[in-house]
Amino acid sequence: MALENLLGATAELDAGALLLLIVVLVWKLTWYGTAIYKTLEKKQKSWFVVLFIAAFVLNDLGILAIIYLIINRQQRTTMPVITKKTTKKRK
Repeated sequence: MALENLLGATAELDAGALLLLIVVLVWKLTWYGTAIYKTLEKKQKSWFVVLFIAAFVLNDLGILAIIYLIINRQQRTTMPVITKKTTKKRK
């Protein structure tokens, strides 16, 4: 009802617009959820506050969350290769 009042009596939400809205919401929730989880894991209070405010106040399609994840990603370390030492037989 409020949407119709805002856009006019002929406002309709077709299937394409609804699908786009769902895709955008899933996109945004995925990025913000991941970023906020990482801030809690790393105990980064300032980033948590910024992301929390951005997630619920601003509408930036998760761009701030993506920036956070890029800045704070850790380099993957490879596991050291353990090789067997060969022993020579003594004569």
